[in-house]
Order: sequence, then structure tokens, then C-alpha cells
Amino acid sequence: MKKLMKIYGLIFLVFFTVLTASGQTFTSTPNAHINDYATTEFTLAASGMPQLTTDTTTFGLESVCINLTHTWDADLDIYIVAPDGTSALLVSAQGGGDDNFTNTCFNYDATQDIIGAPAPFTGTFRPMGQMGIVNNGQNANGTWKLRITDTYGGDDGTL
Repeated sequence: MKKLMKIYGLIFLVFFTVLTASGQTFTSTPNAHINDYATTEFTLAASGMPQLTTDTTTFGLESVCINLTHTWDADLDIYIVAPDGTSALLVSAQGGGDDNFTNTCFNYDATQDIIGAPAPFTGTFRPMGQMGIVNNGQNANGTWKLRITDTYGGDDGTL
């Protein structure tokens, strides 16, 4: 069942680097719908996280991984939003008319940039925004959001 969730459903993994250099992973509910011409927020509750100190190079949000089915990837703008409302752009208007984000991770020190990469996006990519500002000294406990805006009609999808 867990493997099916990873393949077909929402994988919304959030890794936090903590003072001890260990991380935690949180996974959200699968098969959530992405609506045309709309912004949809998918939530994930996180608890038990320690308070981090401000350090833009080694702490804060480390990685976000998703599985998303959608035709015409360039229709999508995807953000991660921390419990305090701080957000970072993961990807916007990339992939042209190609489809899907399959086992796609965003990590600030990835070697491949998401800009100009071919879809389906598979692997680890540098996000378009600055992920280091998300959960950098803020309280990580609370409701996280993955905000997806579908900017064009005719092709909705699932996360």
C-alpha cells in the first residue's frame, strides 16, 4: 500500500535538516485533484520538529518531492508554503506541452536546474525560488502547503 501511494498518489515529502544534521520526512494523502484555472492548496501537518536557528546555508527546508500527473506542465506554478506563510517558488511555466512530474524532487543544491529541463521531470532539480528562506529559523510545526496554480484550462491533473 505504501509503495502504491508513492507511485500513484501524492508524495509530498518535506525533509528538514536539524541541528543534529538528521532529517524528518512527512508524507501526505494521495490522489488529490488539481483544478483548471484555479489555485489548489494541499496541506500536510508536521509536528515534533525542533526550533531551528537562522542559517541560510545549512538549515531550513532541504527538499520537496512530488508525483504529479498533468498534461502540459507549463500550465503549472508550484510553491511550498511554511506554517508561518513564508513561501518559495519550486517551478513555474516549465516543460512546455509535455506531461507530469514523476518522482520529482526540488533541492537547493541539486546540480540540474529545473529551468529548461525536459518533462516529464524525473530526478532532483534546483527550484526556481530560494528554498532556504522557508523554515529558516521559523517554527516548522504546523500546517505546510503545496500550492499549485493551473494557469490554463482543458487539462487538469492529480497530485
